[in-house]
Amino acid sequence: TLPGGATLVSSTFTLEGDSVVAQAEVKMPALAAGLWPHENLRANSEVVRSLDRLELALVLDNTGSMSGKKLSTLKTSAKDLVDKLQVAAARSPQVDPLKIALVPFSMTVRVQGKTSVKKYKTSTHSGAGIPAWIDPQGSAHVAAGKDIFNTKSDRLGLLKAMGESWEGCVEARRQPYDVEETAPTVSIPATMYVPYFWPDEPDAADGFSGYPNDYIDDATNSSSWSVREKNAAKYKKSPRNGSFMSGYEYGPNAGCALQPIVRLTTSSASIKSAIDDMTAVGDTNIPLGMSWGWQMLSPSAPFSDGAPYGTPHLRKIIILMTDGDNTMGDPASSWEQNKSYYSGLGYIWQGMLGVTSASSGARSDKMDDRLAVLCDNIKARDIVVYTVRVEVRSGESSLLENCASTADKFYDVQDVADLSAAFDSIAGSIDNLRLTR
Repeated sequence: TLPGGATLVSSTFTLEGDSVVAQAEVKMPALAAGLWPHENLRANSEVVRSLDRLELALVLDNTGSMSGKKLSTLKTSAKDLVDKLQVAAARSPQVDPLKIALVPFSMTVRVQGKTSVKKYKTSTHSGAGIPAWIDPQGSAHVAAGKDIFNTKSDRLGLLKAMGESWEGCVEARRQPYDVEETAPTVSIPATMYVPYFWPDEPDAADGFSGYPNDYIDDATNSSSWSVREKNAAKYKKSPRNGSFMSGYEYGPNAGCALQPIVRLTTSSASIKSAIDDMTAVGDTNIPLGMSWGWQMLSPSAPFSDGAPYGTPHLRKIIILMTDGDNTMGDPASSWEQNKSYYSGLGYIWQGMLGVTSASSGARSDKMDDRLAVLCDNIKARDIVVYTVRVEVRSGESSLLENCASTADKFYDVQDVADLSAAFDSIAGSIDNLRLTR
């Protein structure tokens, strides 16, 4: 708005690299006509557009509690965010200005889709579609004396013997590598990833009630639940049909019904398609989801998709959204000696969490502790972290608030209907304009 009597002589807006330069000339009314002549008033300003290239990982809660309205709202909001960032990226002069990865998580993460093991070679632990960073024998569990089998056994080989496929889920790494970026190395088994394999649990028909995933005969008359469960020799036929909980089909892949991750890509269409295909199943393991969000952006193995840290004009960002507190469920049956469901943390007695307590609170607290360390490690790499907490009315918000890079990057959404607004705000924050002079 011009002051009274002033007239605009000219104005220009020009794009110079990543800056918008504005210039204007205004003729001001004379204070005393004919006595004090003055030149026109000229002004200019420069706005630097936020044109840094982006590598973004969407780490989205797909646990069972997300089913229904929350998951459908998340899908819409996440796709809208992708569209908004894509529109902004289209204005950039950079090559491949936007890459996005997707990590749906629950109690595990599905690193790839259904993978046949018909031609898998147990002698070399290799086969088509089997990543080199996978350790089918669970060597770190064996070294810790905490494996799910009584003899060192190849999980993918057992799937082959059963005529089953590997659905692509994995366990977390044993500590301390669960919160680190260390590249998988065969010589350090704990840095490798163990394929998800829910063991056949003791037979209900033989009086071992309370074990949920009983899918083949134990093939032993032992009175010990441990001997029955750990008997690797029994995996010689397909698991029985049916399910024991919603989303849990009987068998070693039970609970691995997630949408697979999508590695960094410039294709917004593929990201949105995968978002549409997300399903809700399982308990909440936020650290496992966040660790894979970090791996999506990392320049190190297993994927090495991310650009090197410190690359000029590049920002790495993680958006974490969850609707629950960390949990590791327990069937709570006096006959269930595992004292937990199997998950990406194995069984509680395997010690992957760092505690073996039957207390659900102690388990959640330990998972919270691991998440806090993980978030600090991620931010130490100059990765910007946004966190979104949706309809969580119990527990403290400080965990996710502290995980976010700054307080304004934490969103406590008390009504899922407001999730879209939160994602809109995040998109605007990412694509903000910065006035430099």
